[in-house]
Amino acid sequence: MCFLGVRAVEDILSQGGDRQPGPWPRRLVVIVTVIAVAAGGAAYLSHSRHQRALVAGRPVPAATATPAPVPAGSAAPGVPPEPDGITGQTLAWDRDLRLPAAGARPAWFSPASGRSELIAGLPADPSGYQLTRVVGGWAVQASAAPPAGCRSCAGPPRPVWFLADGARSVTRVGLADLVAPAATAGAVWLTSYAPGVNTATAAGTAREASATGALTQPVRLPPGYMVDQGTDRGLLLAPVSPRLGTAADRLWDPSGRTFAAVLAASPDEIAWTSGCTPRCGVQALNLATGRHTIVTLPAGCSAASGAFSPDGRFLALAVTIGNTGDGGDLAMQLQVAPMTSGRLTTVPGTFASSDALVGFGWPAGGDSLVAEFTFTSKTQLASWRPGASRPAVTVVPGPSQPSLVLG
Repeated sequence: MCFLGVRAVEDILSQGGDRQPGPWPRRLVVIVTVIAVAAGGAAYLSHSRHQRALVAGRPVPAATATPAPVPAGSAAPGVPPEPDGITGQTLAWDRDLRLPAAGARPAWFSPASGRSELIAGLPADPSGYQLTRVVGGWAVQASAAPPAGCRSCAGPPRPVWFLADGARSVTRVGLADLVAPAATAGAVWLTSYAPGVNTATAAGTAREASATGALTQPVRLPPGYMVDQGTDRGLLLAPVSPRLGTAADRLWDPSGRTFAAVLAASPDEIAWTSGCTPRCGVQALNLATGRHTIVTLPAGCSAASGAFSPDGRFLALAVTIGNTGDGGDLAMQLQVAPMTSGRLTTVPGTFASSDALVGFGWPAGGDSLVAEFTFTSKTQLASWRPGASRPAVTVVPGPSQPSLVLG
């Protein structure tokens, strides 16, 4: 059975006109994120493309909450037992690769050396920071508790900074209640609300801001929605308070196509599931070129989440492959498909329960997929470059482990 995000389109807006028009008319794609829950229950992996979860109507990085280790158990028939960590021969880590770590003082973490370096320009904040992956870097914003008595009410706007890939310091962008990736490199979408309003029902105002502070004309959002991702063809919007529903996604372009169960999106690509008869499949569409790729999953498998590589050449998927037998947790494995062929390749050593897989993404702006796993006795990072025979693996130092942001 599949446990997938489902979204629905409900409106159309303009992004503003300071960018050159693309080959298609600009449209707003309004996306409603819904999680399908089965009677037996299953762990849902947060969407890799933004590494965020909704808490009290505010996006926070999924990596800041590391799930408790899952004991290794006996496997169901036909499924190998889950190991206590990734073992076997591995490659050396790229010494230039660094991952941002959230917390009261965000820092760059080097998997190769295990050392951290503080990111300059961010004052210490006991509430911690949330980092959102954007084109060319990360948007950084301090976490904040909602006003007393209203978990979804807007508080005072908070500063937003831009952290370029590998930069030692941040650049202030502006003030906002919420922040989301833009299609433009080095830019973000900032959404603001009137102080004290209920963001689950109120209409926010969004503007695109560059790392130099330039803003587009404001866009009035539909009530109860926030910007999830900017694309070259419009905005993806998600409800502040998701509700269960069955409507399919619809891309507002001349084709009028609909999409069910969106797994991943980027400024110019979208991937979605295409049913499970007789096998589950994933389809991907390049919004700029119209290239359509079909990825057929192995029999009995389904896709839980996905992430496009920064250059759009690859789609990484968390694929369910059975049951570990340890209390009903799904077993998952990372698989990667090139968009030219759609043929899946399994990332070596990544078989684990769904609870063990913390998250995955393409954090370095290159072609290396990085995943974080929490096993019984250790937390490990694995980095794999498509075509490599094995991954690079390291243990995240403890006992105080950094809250890594993978993508």
